[in-house]
Amino acid sequence: TDLNNWLASNAGASASDDCASITWSNDFNALSDDCGLTGAATVTFTATDACGNSVSTTATFTVEDTTAPTLPTAPEDVTYECIDEVPSPEYLTASDACSGEYNSIGVDTVDDSDSCNIIITRTWTFTDSCNNTSSTSQIITVKDTTGPVLDLPDNVSAECSDDLTPIAFGTATATDNCDPNPEVTYNDVITNGACKGTYTITRTWTATDACGNISTADQTISTSDSTPPVFDQVNLPGDVVVECDAVPQAITLTATDNCGNAIVTVNDEITQGNCDQNYIITRTYTATDDCGLTNTHIQTITVQDTTAPEFVEALPLANIVVECDAVPMAETLTATDTCGSATVSVSDVRTDGDCLNSYTIARTWTATDECGLTTSFTQNILVQDTTAPTFNETMPRDITVECDAVPDAETITASDNCGDATVTVTDTRTDGNCISNYTISRVWTATDECGLTTTHTQTITVQDTTAPVPASTYDEVLDVSCTDIPDTPSLSFEDNCSENITVSFEEVSTFVENVFEDYQITRTWTVMDECANQATYTQTLNVTLDEIYSEVVAEDICYNNGAINLNDQLSSSINTNGNWEIIEGDLNATLTGNIFDPTMLELSEDFLPESGGIDYRFRYTTTDQGCLSIIEVVMNVHADCVVLPCGENDINISKAITPNGDGINDTFDIEGIDLCGFVAEVKIFNRWGALVYESNNYTLGSIKTSGAQGDWDGSSPKSSVGNAGKLPNGTYYYIIKLRDSGLNPLTGPIYLGTK
Repeated sequence: TDLNNWLASNAGASASDDCASITWSNDFNALSDDCGLTGAATVTFTATDACGNSVSTTATFTVEDTTAPTLPTAPEDVTYECIDEVPSPEYLTASDACSGEYNSIGVDTVDDSDSCNIIITRTWTFTDSCNNTSSTSQIITVKDTTGPVLDLPDNVSAECSDDLTPIAFGTATATDNCDPNPEVTYNDVITNGACKGTYTITRTWTATDACGNISTADQTISTSDSTPPVFDQVNLPGDVVVECDAVPQAITLTATDNCGNAIVTVNDEITQGNCDQNYIITRTYTATDDCGLTNTHIQTITVQDTTAPEFVEALPLANIVVECDAVPMAETLTATDTCGSATVSVSDVRTDGDCLNSYTIARTWTATDECGLTTSFTQNILVQDTTAPTFNETMPRDITVECDAVPDAETITASDNCGDATVTVTDTRTDGNCISNYTISRVWTATDECGLTTTHTQTITVQDTTAPVPASTYDEVLDVSCTDIPDTPSLSFEDNCSENITVSFEEVSTFVENVFEDYQITRTWTVMDECANQATYTQTLNVTLDEIYSEVVAEDICYNNGAINLNDQLSSSINTNGNWEIIEGDLNATLTGNIFDPTMLELSEDFLPESGGIDYRFRYTTTDQGCLSIIEVVMNVHADCVVLPCGENDINISKAITPNGDGINDTFDIEGIDLCGFVAEVKIFNRWGALVYESNNYTLGSIKTSGAQGDWDGSSPKSSVGNAGKLPNGTYYYIIKLRDSGLNPLTGPIYLGTK
């Protein structure tokens, strides 16, 4: 269709003729035979008019195939457990827009780097007659996630001594969907029962395939124990009769059990006779296995005792003489007995002599066995006393102390080699050169029970070197405002030794008048006691120079009444050495020191009689009573005392204007009544009486008087003829009417020069 339309349209060519109609023809035969349904033809188109005149043009028609086959819907991605479950590629069909013919190939790309997670990319490729290709893919995953299936031996019960290995009770087997030989292992967990021979084996079988999938199952084996243990020895101990010092020790017996361990215990049961060492031992040997099953053997032992005890150590001397502080302790003697233990007791019998510590002692040791048999020995000790007592503590040394630290006499005790001793102490004072300077001679005396004594003397030198101290607290350093300086604290002082204290006080300030800096106040107390010990105590006030503000409203003044003294606005108690400054108001007025001169002010539209004047604010800065004092004076400076020149004779009108931009006579100015508040109506006429300018609110004043220019600079109205928008040179005439002034209209000539 596209080819026919192209031929019918002469490939878009056109032609025209001045005389007749045109007939078109072409030499198309056929398209070249390329791939599929593609091809090309170069065609010559000829336009011929009615007289046979013709013209030709050439064009080429090409049919191309650039579109790949249209893909079918690919199979969805799929997962299989085992590789042998994966099917062969299925055949897919596609379509082609041109020839309808294509070639289809299915190829698998296998990623088996992980044998338990194989990824197969299955790709179908479609190629048409012109080699245009398209492809689609499917992902096939081969992943084994199913564990093996176990086949277990039966659960069983057995005696604890039986063979409990899998050989006796069977082995588990397993099958798997992908692995023909899964690995089978087992693990035993023993759960103890009431005793060692009674327990349960939980045998857990585990099957694992090549991809690590695991299955487990349990087999249970129950055990029991019913056989008691047996003594290992053939000849067991028999019954005997023995002396009390020949009681045989229990023999060590052992036993064996079929299921585990067995222990043998021995228990002796004693039956007392007519004496502690005459008795019968019933000795029982018991073999017990882990489950409490027992086997016993009993032996009877008859014990007897008839021998008295004997001393073990060498006996003390029969007679000795000692000092009263050297009376020996009774020696510890021991005794032995053939049948058991023996005890030794000792007793002293005292016979007094001619002094408290002179006497004799008869010391007797007695050995007794468990059946009451005894052996005894006596020693005679002669005691005497000749030694004085001694102090127990380290005796005080000579010392020098402060008058308020005189120590009390230490409690000293004494010991005597023969008995008790008492200690007494006495002080003797010797005055020095001051009431608190003196010496004390302190003597301790120790006396024993026989009147023998020992003494010690300590010399105490007492002196006063400490100055008085405050008896009350106070702040040594304070940060305060000059507006709130605290009163001097009333301090009292005390001394460690003196009752009479001399106190002097001084206060010094670094405050300097009209120096605007913080300052310090130092308060000093000097104290001295009766022994001339002196000390100084200070309180430092760090004073902040805070501001005290006040405002004064002064009487209004007229500016041309002369200078005034601002100090007259201050209180008589304020010093006049401070600094004045203007902080609000017209600075054309001058302030020199404390003299304010407003006469330099000039009248203006904003400063006229009855206009309210100018509000001034002056600030005076000084120091007063230790603080920064700020006083602001508010004053109104007015012009009410001035009479403005608003009469006809005060008016000055321009005689000529030359608007050439030189700043001189550029505009028509009406001076002298700038500040009178009049409204000027101005009309200007040329010499023929034509109105060339008119204003109902003409600006009064000039650059010189008010800083403003007049409104007319010689400009011409539209109807006028002039040069560059200006009226021509010449003489013009004005009429000025001052509304509400009470004056007659003002008239006169004005010369306009534009060069």
